[in-house]
Amino acid sequence: MSASAKRRRFLSLSGRAAECIQCPKLACQQAILSDRNGSIDSEVVFVAEAPGRFGAARTGVPFSGDQSGKNFETLLAHIGLTRGDVFITNAVLCNPLENGNNRRPTTQEIDTCAAFLKETLEVIRPRVVVTLGTVGLEAINRLMGTRFKLADILARPQDMDAFTLLALYHPSPRVVNWRRPLSLQKRDFGQIRRLLAKPA
Repeated sequence: MSASAKRRRFLSLSGRAAECIQCPKLACQQAILSDRNGSIDSEVVFVAEAPGRFGAARTGVPFSGDQSGKNFETLLAHIGLTRGDVFITNAVLCNPLENGNNRRPTTQEIDTCAAFLKETLEVIRPRVVVTLGTVGLEAINRLMGTRFKLADILARPQDMDAFTLLALYHPSPRVVNWRRPLSLQKRDFGQIRRLLAKPA
């Protein structure tokens, strides 16, 4: 695919995402899929859960404006990457809310958004797909027909037909404080650098 064709296809995709109203509870929310997600020429795509109300739902930029975003940028910097080097998306492109608070996306919402994730990966064609948290991994599982569990494959690369999958924890404050401290997440992120260093 030529660079111009790739660009046109991504613009079409982001336009369709912006107009999507398929999920009744998310129809009034903004889909976060644009140039602000990162580089469509990146070799690595991050797939997290959903935009947070204080993060991407407010800023329009995945992993920005909240503590999860600060942690993510710390982890990226640890392996010598910037936002311009990667592409960041989510299992669900809109911010799921319940009583004004973030909630976990439903399986139906993940399935509805799967077409956008599938085409994003087709456009970018990354060498490495990094899932951040169980919802991001669930989205890839449902897309690829796999049944990976985060505890079983944490930071252990899995060779898929089109890319290498690396399942990691989400860098949210709750996870960092209670499940996987930032020091260990930095070690996990080191796998990304090692994968990208391998010959294509």
